[in-house]
Amino acid sequence: MSPSPSSELIEIFSAIQGEGPIVGRRQIFVRFGRCDVVCRYCDTPLCHVELPECRIEARAGGRRFERHPNPVEDELLLGWIARLAGDLPHHSVSFTGGEPLLHAATIARLGPAIRELGPAVYLETSGHLTDALEIALPAVDIVGMDVKLPSATGFAERFADNRRFLARCVEAGKDVFCKLVVDAATPDEEIDRALDLVLETAPETLVVLQPVTPFRGVGAPPPPDRMLDLDERALRRGANVVVIPQTHKMIDQR
Repeated sequence: MSPSPSSELIEIFSAIQGEGPIVGRRQIFVRFGRCDVVCRYCDTPLCHVELPECRIEARAGGRRFERHPNPVEDELLLGWIARLAGDLPHHSVSFTGGEPLLHAATIARLGPAIRELGPAVYLETSGHLTDALEIALPAVDIVGMDVKLPSATGFAERFADNRRFLARCVEAGKDVFCKLVVDAATPDEEIDRALDLVLETAPETLVVLQPVTPFRGVGAPPPPDRMLDLDERALRRGANVVVIPQTHKMIDQR
C-alpha cells in the first residue's frame, strides 16, 4: 500500500494578515517547512531546518499549541484547518512557508475542501516555480507573489521566472498581486526592472512596496524620503502601487 499524501509543516494558527491588500483580515496560516531560497531578511529560519514536529493551534487565536510529528497526512491537516475555521469566520486560509509550492500537491488536494468550509484559498509564494504553480493553481483563489529584489534578498534576480508566473496567474483569472520588499540599498534601476516585468505582463496588477522589517539585526528599511521616492517612481511609471509595511509586526502578531 502506498503511503498517504503528506507534507512537512512548521505550524498552523489563526491570526491577522499583516501584509498586502487584505491586511487586517483574519486568516488561518498553514506554514509549510522547506524553502528553495534564502532571503537575507528571512524571519522564518525554521523553514531551512528539518523539523521532527510541528505545532498546531488548538483554538483560533488561543495561542495554545499542540505538538505533532512530521510529516503530516493531508487528511489530518484538513481536519486541523476545519477545527480553526469552525471556531470563528476567517477570510481565507493562507498557504505560506517557507515556499508552499514545494507542497503543491497538498494545496491542490485541500483547496476545494477548504472552499467548502467557507474561507478562500490564499497562496503566498516567491513566484518563480511555475511548474508547481500549474499543479496548485485550480485550488487557489488569491496569489501574493514576491518579486525578490537582489538588493534586499542577497541573491540573484529571477525576473524572467516571475514574468512567466505572473502571466499564468492572470491567464487563469486569479486575484494576484506582486510584492516588492525594498531596503535602504535598493537602487532605482532594480525597481525599474521589477516594475517592467509587471507593467509589460499585466499592467493592472497591484504592486505592493514593502519596506523591509529588520530581523535579528539584518535588513535596513529605506528612510522616509527614500520610500516616497520609490513610490513616486512607481507612480510615474503608471504602476498600480501601494506602500504597506508589515503591520502584524507593529501589533506583535506572528
